[in-house]
Parts: sequence; structure tokens; C-alpha cells
Amino acid sequence: MAYFAKIRLTQAWLIGLLFLLILPCNVYAQEDDLKHFTLPNGLDVFVKEDHARKVATIQIWVKVGSADEELSELGISHLIEHMAFKGTEKRGVGQIASELEALGGETNAYTSWDETVFHVTVPSTGVSQGLDILTDAVFRPSIDPDELNKEKQVVIEEILEGEERPERKASKLLFHTAYEVSPYKYPIIGYKDVVAGFTRDNIIQFRKKWYVPENMFMVIVGDIDPNQVRTDLEKYTADLKQTGFFRPPRPSEPVQKEIRGAVLRDRNSRETRLYVAFHIPSLSSPDVNAIDLMADILGARDSSRLVQTLKKDKGLVNSISAYALTPKKPGLFAISATLDGKNLETVTKGIMEEVAKLQKQPPSAEELDRAKTHIESQHIYARETVQGMARSIGSFEADLGDASYEEKYLNLNRLITPEQISATAKKYLTPPNVTVTVLIPEDVEQDFQIEKLTGVVKHFGASQTAQTAAAGKEAAAIVRTFPNGLKVVLQPDNSNPAVSFRIAMMGGKRFETKETEGIMNFISQMLDKGTSKMSEQEIAQKVEDMGGRLNGFSGYDSFGVYATFFSRNTDEGLEMLARIYTDPAFPEDKLERERNLIINRIKTEPDRPVQYTVNVLNQTVFKDHPYGFVKEGTLATVAGFTADDLKQTYERFAVPANTVITGVGALDPEKTMARIEQLFGKLEARQFVPPVVPAEEPIAKVRENVVQIPRAKAHIAIGFRGVSVSDEDRYPLEVLNNILAGQGGRLFLQLRDKESLAYVVTSFVRPAVEPGLFGLYIATEPSKADTALKGLFRELEQVKSQPVNGAELERSITNLIGNHLISLQSSWNRAENSALNTLYGLGYDYDKEYIAKVSKVTSDDVMRVARKYLELDHCAIVKIMPEKDA
Repeated sequence: MAYFAKIRLTQAWLIGLLFLLILPCNVYAQEDDLKHFTLPNGLDVFVKEDHARKVATIQIWVKVGSADEELSELGISHLIEHMAFKGTEKRGVGQIASELEALGGETNAYTSWDETVFHVTVPSTGVSQGLDILTDAVFRPSIDPDELNKEKQVVIEEILEGEERPERKASKLLFHTAYEVSPYKYPIIGYKDVVAGFTRDNIIQFRKKWYVPENMFMVIVGDIDPNQVRTDLEKYTADLKQTGFFRPPRPSEPVQKEIRGAVLRDRNSRETRLYVAFHIPSLSSPDVNAIDLMADILGARDSSRLVQTLKKDKGLVNSISAYALTPKKPGLFAISATLDGKNLETVTKGIMEEVAKLQKQPPSAEELDRAKTHIESQHIYARETVQGMARSIGSFEADLGDASYEEKYLNLNRLITPEQISATAKKYLTPPNVTVTVLIPEDVEQDFQIEKLTGVVKHFGASQTAQTAAAGKEAAAIVRTFPNGLKVVLQPDNSNPAVSFRIAMMGGKRFETKETEGIMNFISQMLDKGTSKMSEQEIAQKVEDMGGRLNGFSGYDSFGVYATFFSRNTDEGLEMLARIYTDPAFPEDKLERERNLIINRIKTEPDRPVQYTVNVLNQTVFKDHPYGFVKEGTLATVAGFTADDLKQTYERFAVPANTVITGVGALDPEKTMARIEQLFGKLEARQFVPPVVPAEEPIAKVRENVVQIPRAKAHIAIGFRGVSVSDEDRYPLEVLNNILAGQGGRLFLQLRDKESLAYVVTSFVRPAVEPGLFGLYIATEPSKADTALKGLFRELEQVKSQPVNGAELERSITNLIGNHLISLQSSWNRAENSALNTLYGLGYDYDKEYIAKVSKVTSDDVMRVARKYLELDHCAIVKIMPEKDA
């Protein structure tokens, strides 16, 4: 469950809101593939068949969000979202999640300013049951008073968790400052005191007003039969009636007549966060296409102007981006940056200078085409999952009343001229229509005043006045091992005009030492920063011209580079990957910039409490083994690495005998294999001798590690030595983890739902090349820390002492398999799985074996591995606690 404000096109974390690509080619689905019908009760339903994936997603959109709430109701939409899965007239608490997981499905919901959305994704065999479950949950929740009180505590925990996250505080400050009248100024999740006061009657009355068929619609996408869907829905919603719904008007935000600014000091933050934001119109405006492209040009990509100038060239920011927030009512164009506080004035001036340049001089045709290509690529990648397709359809229908608007949007996008970009920048990105907010660490820049930045911005105000056809059966993969030892696996899939490649090598943390901790991550960060013949910017622009993404990666046991391109650019993409693999330059100027970024991430690690807790747990479980290292390294090691260190380490590992290349997508396998052989097959054959890895002694007794940092909550983790990826115990251990984790898992149902100890509680299993980790995590109020820890141990004791019943075991196995199938929708993920499974000796098609072996896990297997691995006297306990004076 989540809440967010919808951001248009430029933010990767909302890629699900992006649109499907419509091109004049028989590979793409046509608009008439989107079917629409209205049920007798007035509920609109949109159905899209996609038989390329054997899954389907079902979404119910309610056109009410936090912006429709009265002041006394702030946060009620989000609370109602939570209560939908807390039982119905015929399903008890926990039964909804349990039934869905038994189908192999997953469920969640989110609340935004304008909508509340409930969704499930299931294998195609479970569509009818999924429709039954979701309609029951949304239309007939029981709103049990006891469960409501528990869920209010969970939401309050969520509110408190947000209050300790610097990025959420910074966002909250921006919207509360930028808006004076619009309800967008209030946080979607609401306020602690307001949420605490909600009663069952409040919930029922709000639902009675807004949760009516005329104010809702459904989207179903995937491997479905539309006629059967209609028949099922008519049965499952037969009791719903039209009500004569009337939508009350919202207050309108007045024109901003003076520059606004605000600053907040935060004791939890370790880096400064800056926002420069401008009011822009809603999604319905004819300027939206130019605004989206303007955001892309300024700050959505590695080669965008602000990223190139302020981050890469001058090193003034740790991160910077621009995005357009265009919801149902007028939104914001925001430029956000994280930086050292001493650079605030310089960065603000730099932002406004780039805006001024765009106003004075239209972008080149080439730069604008690159932005259009980038947006086009997002459309293609969004449709690799049924969830992405459904969310795109739903967003247009909810905000514009036009579920098929995507084609119009893309056609308009192609017609935008450079002159329109400059005209739009002049129209909207000009003071006094600007708000500047800063979140700054409590102990730095003590003399800072926001007027320093509003004065910088004011100066610029003065100077500026005046689709696809249904896929056939899965095509066969082809596998080759070249004479030099390089392994290649290619898996054609013509359901989408994209192709993903991954070059993977054994490496990662496992082959580091205390002196080289972090070097693999540093190498991966540098792989796309230039070759002897191509600069970083040339690489970035080339990738964007191909509609692509390209990055290095590093993990526990491997490292390398991955990329996705339009399939029409396969040859060019492979050529670039070959250059990067064979000739990375590790340029000195980029080395220092990346070093500073990595050091900043190490210093700010406590700002990411979940990852920080897991890192401390790793260090506690693996005292001698490199699995205990932090991926980014230490301040000392990272500060000492030279370009030669990186290059020599890379060359030691980047040999064909230690390399696997995989490709998945719309490719010609024979032609692509021949091209890979040209580019990689003639590389020198060299022996690869892996480093010796120190052995890790078993945990002889409980290891406890207590860390005190400025935090509002307690973060607790328990860790056990786990299994390797090739261990047969992996399968029952993953089933055991599924029994404990997830919304239908024991930890969630008992410690969150019944005892209201936390908003976040879960378990996780991480098999590795060598035995990895099995862990549990909970975030709770400090006063509840001991109770929460005892609760985790109590659940572990129970799973060791009492056999899992047949229904729970079946649900867990089906859910695990269903989630695995859902994760394999995109070519990106399949290329990754294929590469790592091949590299680790499991086989490129290991996914089938994994599913088969998980299916055979028994209750006895689960109890056996629970007793074998979850020894409570041989574990690590980590407590991240607030400082005593906090």
C-alpha cells in the first residue's frame, strides 16, 4: 500500500504511468484492442487483451483522492485504501491476501491526490477468482472497528516513518509552500492527529459519498477473455446501484504574484535538498507536450542540460533532475537537487541560467529529437508489464476521461518544434511564478537565509520579462560457447520492439578484500563514463538516440553492464557494448566526480534506514567473509582507489572465460549471434583464476550489534546464515520465507495487523554463490522495540515447532511461483536472470527448474529447514536505535 503524487513521464519510479508506443507497424497493437463496456450499474470497464504473458492485472480506480478531502478528513482516502484488504462481509482478516497468494497473485493499492487505485495481478488461470476477490474487497469491506483501530496505528507508523525521511520532508515543504489554496498543498497520507480521530462512521460516510459506480471504473489487461470478464463482473457487481453522484468543485489556486521561499533544518539529514519549482497547467492543457519535453531536455537523462552542467562538468550537485507534475488540476514543474549546502547559491544560479538559455535559444532539432526518443522509449518499456499498460490506460481515463488518449498524446509529441519549447519556457519558467525551498542539515550553514536564493531567482525574473499483435509461442533460445570461453545465450521474444542485453562476470563483493572493499562498485560506476574513442557524453547521447538505457552493475557475486535498446538499434547497441567491455577508459576527471558521489552515498547511508540496517546486519553475520562488506566500500578504501587500480582489477576479471552475454527481446537469434561473434568471439582467450575467498566461521553464539543514530524509529533485524544458489535447501527456505513475508504472511498478519507493532515488517532470503543470508526486519516505535523483537522470535519458534498446514503451504508455493512469473515479464529482468543463472552454473533456463522444485516442497521440508537454519542461539541481532537525547 502506498501514496504518491503523479509525476509525468520524467521520473523512473513512476514509469508505470507512461504510455504505450503507437507506431505504424504491424508489430504494435492498434487502438481498437482497447475494449470498453458499461455495466448495468454504470461502472465503466476497459479491457485489453495481451496474450504474450500468461498473467493479467485487474485495477479498480476510484476518482477520489486526498485533494477531495475536507480539512477534517485529511488522510481518510489513504486509510480507506488500507482497510479494503482488512476483511469483507464474506472474507475474514487476512483471507484476501491468503486467497490471492494461493492463486500465485499479488495485491496492492495506492492513493494519490486525485485517485485511489486497488489492483491485483494474477496468472491468467486465476482471473475469475481475482475479479471476485478484488470487487469484494473494494465494494464490500466490513470496516471492523477493532481492525480500523489497528490500521490507524499502522498508518500513524507510516506517517512517523515519513517524518524521518529527509526526501519526504523536503517534498512536503515544497508543496506546502508552493500552494496557498489548492488541496495539493496537504500530504496525501494526512496528519497523525487527524488520522487518529477517524471513526467507523467517518469511513462509511466518505465511502457512501465517493465509492459509487459513477465515480469508479475498472481496467483489466493481460491474457484474458473479454466476454468471460464481462460475464464475471456482471455477477460480482450485481448488487451495486447508481446513486446520482455529484462532484463538488475544488478551490482554484490563484496566480502566483511573488516569489516564495522556505527553509527547514533537519537533524536526520546529511545532505542538503533544494527545490526550484514553477506552477504549470494540468494534464488537459495543450502545453503539456512541450512541458514534458522541456523537462526531459533540462533534467531527465544523463545528457540533459542540468545533469551535464551542474553534476558532471562542475561537480556541484550529488544529483539533479527536472520533472513535470501534471495531475487533474494545475501542477508543478520541479527541479530538485541534492548537494553540499555551501553550493546552494551557485547551484540556484546555475539552474536559472540553464532555464534562461532555453528561453533565449530554442534547442537544436537533434536535442529535441533525443528528448522525443527518450519519451518514446519509456512508452515501450512501460508496456513490458501488464501492470504498466493498465496504469497508463487508467491514468488517462481518470484525469482526462479518455482511456485512449495515448495515441493523441504521442502524435502531438512528434509535432512539437524547438520554438515551442522556448516559448513554453518563457510562459511558465519565469519569476514571480517560482518557489524555492531548502531542507538543510541542522548543523551546517548556520547563517543561511532563504532570501539568498530568492534574490538569485528574482534577478532572472527581471532579465526575462518582456501496438503489438498477439505473440505466438515462446521462441527457442540459442546458446553458444566461443573458443575463447565466452558464453552467449539469446532468447527471441517479438512481443515488444525492444531488446535487452546483459554482460555479466563473476566478481562483486565476494572477490574483494578489506583493502579493496567497494572497488567492484566503483568499476561498475565507471564503465559508461568513456572509452578511448568515446566520451561519457557521446555514450549517453548515443544510448538515448537508440531509445536505450545503459549502466554498470555490481552485486554480491557478479558485476558487469546491462543495456536495453529499441530492437531496430540492436547492431549499434551491441557495438557500443563491445567498446565498453573491451576498452573502458576510467577517465581521471570522471573518476574524481564518481568518487565524490560514492563518498557522499557512504556518508548519507543512515538516511536510508532499511538499507542501512541490512548493511549492519551483513557486517554482523559475516564478520570475516566479504559478503559482510558494504557495496559502496568505506571512506578510506574509496578515497584511495586510483584509475590504475580500477583498470587492473577490471582487466583481471573481464576475460571471455569469466563472461556471459545474454540477450532477450525482438531479435533475430542467428543474425545477432553472428554479430556478437564478430565483436567478441575473436578476443584473446585468457585463463581466469578466481581469488581465494576467506571462509566464514559459523555463528557460535548470538551476536548483538546496537547502533545509535539520529532517528525517530527503531529498526531491528535478525540474521542467520543461509544457503547457496545451488543448495537443494534453497527451495523450502524460500517457501518458508514466503510464509513469513508478504501481506498474507505471518509476520504481517500478526505483528502489524493484530498487534500494530509496525508499518513495515518482513523477512527475506538471499541465496548467493556461497551460503548467504536469511533475515527478518521490523521498523517500530522505540518504546515497542523489545516487544517487536520478542514477536519476531515468537514467530520463528512457531514455524519451527508446528508444521505448516496444507492450505498455507499451497498458498505460499502458488504465490512464490506466481510472483516469479510476474517478475519475468520484461526483457530486462529475463536477460538478468538468464545471465546470472548461466554465470552461477544453474543454466540459462533455470527458471523452469526453480518453479518445478518449489512446486515439490512439502510441509516436512519447511519444518526441516526452519530447524536447520533458524537456530535462535546462533543468529545476529541488529538494533538501530534513536540517540538517547533524540
